[in-house]
Amino acid sequence: MARGRKRTVNVDELSLGGTKPPVGVTVGEMFAEMAEPLKLSAVEANDGLERRVRGTEINRPGLALAGYLDGFPHRQIQVLGMTELSYVASLTERRRSEIFVKIASHEGLPCFIVARGRRPPPALKVAARNRGLPVAVSRRRTTDVIAILSDYLRDKFAPRIGFHGDLLDVYGVGVLILGAAAVGKSEAALDLVVRGHRIVADDIVYVRRRITGELVGDTQDAIREHIEIRGLGVLNVKELFGIRAVRKSKNVELVVKIEQLDPEEEYDRTGLDMRVVNILGVEAPFIVIPVVPGKNVSSLIEVAALNYLLKRYGLDAARIFDEKLRAEIARNEPGRKKGKA
Repeated sequence: MARGRKRTVNVDELSLGGTKPPVGVTVGEMFAEMAEPLKLSAVEANDGLERRVRGTEINRPGLALAGYLDGFPHRQIQVLGMTELSYVASLTERRRSEIFVKIASHEGLPCFIVARGRRPPPALKVAARNRGLPVAVSRRRTTDVIAILSDYLRDKFAPRIGFHGDLLDVYGVGVLILGAAAVGKSEAALDLVVRGHRIVADDIVYVRRRITGELVGDTQDAIREHIEIRGLGVLNVKELFGIRAVRKSKNVELVVKIEQLDPEEEYDRTGLDMRVVNILGVEAPFIVIPVVPGKNVSSLIEVAALNYLLKRYGLDAARIFDEKLRAEIARNEPGRKKGKA
């Protein structure tokens, strides 16, 4: 047997026309999505909700409130906690008005969030109203606001790419199924759902890279929980099979490409080759399954997921078999004396 080797597949060969989804978020979208996690309520300038949040950084504007505006990070969300509010309260009314007018005048400033459920200073409300600058109040502590919002923004701004394929949770393994149109991706996904596995996405899969290096896949809200099968049409998976059959997102741990059998192609017969695909700088195991009429692809995907789990726990069947076979060949080599290693 030939020793295994590592080969990296170009992700551009697999995206099959997949497009990058829009990145970023408006203040209005952020307020709506974070209303419950942050216990948030908007209090000022609802006409400024179309302002865009353009990064993951969050600022506590202590120096700016003190009047030092050189290098003020005005494109970041500004969070006011007890320290900032206490300092503002110590200023004269005129000084409060002057400083908030100066801060609010910066172009590109997304919004203010006041923590701990405290009322925004009246001077801030006036300046924000005049500039169309949204102000919201969170009932959470300042550190909690920053931590929760940072996680949210890192997710929103994570590098991402789109694929035409299916994403399923198979025995706890996130399996991304790719392949050309009409090769049987959705049919394999449906069969896996019937077998008790869970579907995340059909047709369009968006994969993003978290700051921790994990690849996470999901899909558009409009097509979530649906699957399209030629001859049957669009099916609602949750209604047909129950809530157990769907999930919103899943880490992508294994990539499987289904393709029509090519008699001229040399497919992996031993499992010794390590083929990976680099998605957004993260390598994931990659398997090609050639199909012919009557071949049970879903069973092969189940076994591939189980084999991936075994490898993750240190049991590589192909390598163990290879080592045993090499040891047996070595023992039976002509001229080797009995009892000698």
